Amino acid sequence: MHEDPLKQLWQQHDRRGDAEETAAMDAWRRHHQQATQRQLSAFSAVQVMQLLFWLGLAIYCGSVWWPRPPLAVMLAAIALHAYCVAVIIASVARLHLRRQLQPDQPVLQQSRQLAALRTRTAIGELLLGLPWCWLWLAVPVLAAWQLWRVDLGAYTAGVLWISLVAGVALMTALLVLARRWQRRDPHSPRLQRVIDSLAGRRLARARAELDAVRAWSTDAPR
Repeated sequence: MHEDPLKQLWQQHDRRGDAEETAAMDAWRRHHQQATQRQLSAFSAVQVMQLLFWLGLAIYCGSVWWPRPPLAVMLAAIALHAYCVAVIIASVARLHLRRQLQPDQPVLQQSRQLAALRTRTAIGELLLGLPWCWLWLAVPVLAAWQLWRVDLGAYTAGVLWISLVAGVALMTALLVLARRWQRRDPHSPRLQRVIDSLAGRRLARARAELDAVRAWSTDAPR
C-alpha cells in the first residue's frame, strides 16, 4: 500500500522545519554563550587589574606606616591599607563567583548568574565608595609626607579632625539610608538616579537585567 505523496511531502516539510528550528536555536545558544564568555573575560581582566593595583597600593601603605612615621601619616597609611585589603578581598570574591559560570551551562541559568554577579558587583562598588567620604583625607596627608616630608597633622590638625568627623557622619547617614533602600527603592526618581550614578550607572542596568531574567524564567514554558 503506497502512502499518499502529499502526506509524504508534508512530513518531509515538517522534518525540515524542525531541523531548521533546532539549528537556529543551537546557533542562538552558541552566540549567547560566546557573548557571555567575552563579557566574563573582560570582567575578569578588570578585576585582575584592580587586584594588582590595590595590592601594590597596600604594599606601599604598609611600607609607610611600618617605620612609625608621625601619627597623622601613620593613621592615614593604616586606614588606606585596610581599605586596600577590603577591596582585594572583594575582587577575589568576585573572581570566585565568576569561575562558577561555565560555558556549558544552560542559557537561562547562565544569564541568571551573570545578572546576579553584575548586581553584586555594582552594590559592592557602591558600598566600597562610601568610606571615601573621609578616606580622601589620607591622600593629601600621604602625598605631603612622601613628596616634601611635611606632616600635615602638625599644621592642620583641627581641619583634619573636623573633616574626619564630618566624613564619618556622612558615611553613617548614607549607610542608614542604604539599608532602607535595600528593603525598598526610594520613591523619588531623582534620588534613584543619584544612587545609580554613584554606582556608575551599573546598578540600574544590573537590576534591569536581573528583573528581565526573572520575568523570562517566569514566563518560559515548562
